[in-house]
Amino acid sequence: MKRLTRIHRMFGVIPTVAVLSAIAILAALQSVSGNTSQVATAAATMSAADAQTLAEQTAILDPQAPIGTEPMPAGMHQHDMTTDGVSMYDMPVQTAVPNLDVAADLPVLDPAQGGRWTKFSSLPTGSNAYHMIMGPNSKILLIAGSGNNAAVFAAGTFRAYIWSPTKGITKKLTVPKDMFCAGHMLLSNGKGLAAGGTTDYSPWKGSSALYTFDFTKEVFTRQKNMAYGRWYPTVIGMPAGTALIVGGYDGAGKNSGTSEMFYPTSSTIKKIAANKKFALYPEIYTTADKRYFNTGASGSGRPANAVTTPGFWDPFGGNTYTPVSGMTESTQRRYGTSCRVGDVRNQDIIVIGGGWPATASTNVINLNAASPVYTKGPDLASPKAYVSCVELPDGTLLELGGGSANKIANASREVALLKSANASSWTTMNPLPEKEHRLYHSLAYLQDDGSIISMSSDPKGEPRSNTVLRYEPTYLFRGARPTISAAPATMTYGQTYTLNVSSDVTRVSIMTASSPTHGTDANQKQIILPVVNGKITLNFDYYQFGRSIVRIFALNSNDVPSMAVWSKIE
Repeated sequence: MKRLTRIHRMFGVIPTVAVLSAIAILAALQSVSGNTSQVATAAATMSAADAQTLAEQTAILDPQAPIGTEPMPAGMHQHDMTTDGVSMYDMPVQTAVPNLDVAADLPVLDPAQGGRWTKFSSLPTGSNAYHMIMGPNSKILLIAGSGNNAAVFAAGTFRAYIWSPTKGITKKLTVPKDMFCAGHMLLSNGKGLAAGGTTDYSPWKGSSALYTFDFTKEVFTRQKNMAYGRWYPTVIGMPAGTALIVGGYDGAGKNSGTSEMFYPTSSTIKKIAANKKFALYPEIYTTADKRYFNTGASGSGRPANAVTTPGFWDPFGGNTYTPVSGMTESTQRRYGTSCRVGDVRNQDIIVIGGGWPATASTNVINLNAASPVYTKGPDLASPKAYVSCVELPDGTLLELGGGSANKIANASREVALLKSANASSWTTMNPLPEKEHRLYHSLAYLQDDGSIISMSSDPKGEPRSNTVLRYEPTYLFRGARPTISAAPATMTYGQTYTLNVSSDVTRVSIMTASSPTHGTDANQKQIILPVVNGKITLNFDYYQFGRSIVRIFALNSNDVPSMAVWSKIE
């Protein structure tokens, strides 16, 4: 009772047990302002159901930092922060974190061996754009919404931007609904899709809003609402050009087991019968046998009721789920990432890093095997979550960024290349520039010139990064580029097409447009085809690539890519 009296004096309320838990959680989230009066007001007006939901969310969502680095809110003391049977605050204690980068991980290499980092102009302070959709001809839409800023959310001033690395923001767009924490992709009709977002910060609650974006007119169009709110859903491009929208927190802040399908040709949204609860931003990929593979990694937290065991999900074939075995550190894959490796027809997938504690381990699986199982892949140089992976036109895979915790001091600058799914080790590349970090809310994507853009970082209780970094892989230092000056505007499966390419071109890589957030991009994939007498034949399975807006890179025998040209596969 004495402890409750202390809290009563401090906050001016006598809280219920549920609200008491909420006060503790909100106090922890107020690490920047330390404003206990705001904490008390929010907690005192919160319903018991919301307080319970907030407690459940914070247990899995709070981006990790070493315990002991979080400041006590002003006016509080350790004896004030514990009541009988209720843990009020994550009290400062000494804990160890995994080893950070060592000198060998941060070499200074010639660009021909390690690539090269340069900087573009930073994004404006407060832009906080953590979502990206690349449109036709590489027009970039950055979505901020409220941008993880409660004051912006309260004001309702939601933003998106037309942006390029070289020109910066060329147009500011007003967004009618908060798309922060939406799922998104480029549809087969060339329009962007943003599904869900945020309707409440405490606890987080998902929006049912659904918008498409016209890259020519540069306007959002409201579609019919989804049946359920969605916060941190995954949007998966389907072979027929439709979009499967999976999971996320619903309108009450609870983990949703529902899925819906958006049909761009008719602008309709329909519920599907399948019901399966996954982690937030589940990393799920289409497969050659028309099922969907849940890698076991997730771009965010894992609710207690989520399916986290990797496996094959068949939402249109009885909602069956077939687990696969072999994953190591399986409980340490939240805030990890996964990517396909090389040609999508090989069906090689790698899971990289995650937490907690952060792990350096990776696992590789080949979905073409008769009985697919994960095997141990090559370890990263540093244990880290929040890592990004980007497929490159030559079939290799780049990993970058992340850290052992969501603090600048724990950020990893290490960068490495995986040359194939069977490689026994990563090849060390030049690291991120000094004093740069890529932690929570970071993203990376492939440009049409074959370089990579890395942006955004949102460390806990510390300044966000607005820098824009460009990485030129080693293949851009191997001599002159090949050229591809023309390709058909539309191509059809099974047909042969003539490309206007230079004589040194040996093959092309056909790649999807980028749409990353939180270190993940469920729709990143490529097909590598030989060029014979200046022609290519689309002799691959429809279900492996589907109807897509694509980029075509021409490559020579030195693996140097051309500038990409855009096309559409029907």
